[in-house]
Amino acid sequence: MYRVKNIRVYKKKGSENMMMKKTGLLAVLTAGVLLFAGCGGEAKTIDAQALAKSLATEIKYDDTLKELTADEISMLVDLPEDVDSVMYAGSGSTAEEVGVFTAKDSNQAKETMEDVQKYLDDQADSFQDYVPEETKRIGNAVLEQKNQYVVLCVSGDSDQAKEIIEKAFK
Repeated sequence: MYRVKNIRVYKKKGSENMMMKKTGLLAVLTAGVLLFAGCGGEAKTIDAQALAKSLATEIKYDDTLKELTADEISMLVDLPEDVDSVMYAGSGSTAEEVGVFTAKDSNQAKETMEDVQKYLDDQADSFQDYVPEETKRIGNAVLEQKNQYVVLCVSGDSDQAKEIIEKAFK
């Protein structure tokens, strides 16, 4: 039988440091992959003018819609200053109208959505006394927020309006 005394194990110099570096690098790479995976889908940019025009021309309206100027829009809807807007409206004998509002981000779009909803509520009140039949059309209005966009369509064909909007955001 042999007896072993005083055995010493020699480690390569720096091997612990190398292992720590590899572990640290792996942790950083994993965190980076998770961050990029979380950023997945970027918000789609659309042509607001084209969407508004499509909604105004591809749906059958009882009234003739015309594009409103920025001044006319600001008299109708109380929007934040830096929201771009495109609206089409009829002569006033119907509640038919189209609007596409482009905010700087989704938070401002949420605020814009609330402003447009308030405008719709005011329209419903006005038409209740003026042309009560139009309140049904306002009640069936399409009002959607998609990322930084808010889209409004008051028409007799909400389903077609929704299809046009979905197509624009695909």
